[in-house]
Amino acid sequence: MLGVYDCIFKAIMLDKNNPEYLQDIIHYVTGIPKSKLKNIVIKNNEFLINNKNDKKSRSDIIIEIDKTCINLEMNKSYYEGLFAKNDAYIEKISASLYNENEDYIESKNIIQINFDNFSYFNQNKEIYKFVFKEETSDIILPENPIKYHVDLDYLYKKCYNKPIVNLSRFERYCLLLRAETKEFAEKISGDDQIMKKVTSKLLALNEDEKMIGLYDAEKEAEKIMRTRIKGAEIKARADGISQGIGQEKNDIAKKMLRENLEIELIAKITDLTIDEIRNLK
Repeated sequence: MLGVYDCIFKAIMLDKNNPEYLQDIIHYVTGIPKSKLKNIVIKNNEFLINNKNDKKSRSDIIIEIDKTCINLEMNKSYYEGLFAKNDAYIEKISASLYNENEDYIESKNIIQINFDNFSYFNQNKEIYKFVFKEETSDIILPENPIKYHVDLDYLYKKCYNKPIVNLSRFERYCLLLRAETKEFAEKISGDDQIMKKVTSKLLALNEDEKMIGLYDAEKEAEKIMRTRIKGAEIKARADGISQGIGQEKNDIAKKMLRENLEIELIAKITDLTIDEIRNLK
């Protein structure tokens, strides 16, 4: 089984030997001319994997082109607080850009591209574009962060059984991010040299022992925590004490915080909200 996890997503997108994949996919989503994307500057090109708590291995992708800063995110699954987390990334990037400049006139535009491995908006669209608008007149502010959401789940269901010749280049690019088997990835790549490079990188990373250890550690931690929560719920129902469930979740969340696990992962496992977890600190 293959998988484009956060760290693999980053390695594929920032592959120095295959920059065309990143350039093309940004062009297809945003419409930025390919000629301009040749001048991309990568702002966080580190790719280190030491253990499951190494945040560098799962950090977001930030690049710059002219006066535009682009943040790319792989959203593996939906959980409460996901979109708030991604908004926080935009705010953090915006603040850092303002600190770099002596005035606000030279500040950069911000674009965020989310690759969602789930369908949330359910409008049967490949790409959703979000901007801040005035409520009644649709006036858009000039300095306005733009958020794109690419619905990988919809694309996968729509295109899975289609012949390769009937798929657009963008659809094939996105299907590679959903590839679950070597055969499917190779089928999608065909004779295209850019996609063949992505497939080779994907296969190599999925066989890397450090990668496997990273996934296994995260999955095992998640499985243990879910088992404990389920056990607490069964015990609480047996005892007729509903508050026991919430207390057990809080205790588990505190232990995960002490292990320096990310708040978003804790929220996903415990079903607590981001704010509830932050209050436990």
